[in-house]
Amino acid sequence: MMYAEKLERANSFDEIFSIVKSVVAKKLGLHRAGLSLVLADLPPNILALHEMGSNTIVMNRQTLEAISVQTEDKIVRNSYIFVTLLHEYLHSFGFADERKVREMVANVVVSTFGREHPAYIAALNPLTLLGGKQVHLGSLSPSRPPTIVRDFDRESTPYIG
Repeated sequence: MMYAEKLERANSFDEIFSIVKSVVAKKLGLHRAGLSLVLADLPPNILALHEMGSNTIVMNRQTLEAISVQTEDKIVRNSYIFVTLLHEYLHSFGFADERKVREMVANVVVSTFGREHPAYIAALNPLTLLGGKQVHLGSLSPSRPPTIVRDFDRESTPYIG
């Protein structure tokens, strides 16, 4: 099955991240295991982050919720998640230069999905998927506690039983 089909059929963060890892391994020859995903209420200018040396990707829950509210199109939502996870996954390899990582993301996405795919639009500017509408984040204080996404990066976690 082609990557575009897999992305359209994906129903979880883990399934989308599996596609990210497969694409990065194929296109860039890089692989890393053992990452976790946390959803947190971050400032509106931060879509996601990965602290160098950590095993955690933190995604802005409010932006993700805003995209989910703005569109019922699963491929648009999955494309946003794909691009965001791809971006932070590349940071996890030690690529620190933000401009270089954005360029890498765009190159990987266009060679994987083409320029007409929503993932390419997301790679150029993820908030474009909101259709020009502002993300309403309300008050960030008090925020909800961060949530760890269970069963993320499952294929990297061996079963011990």
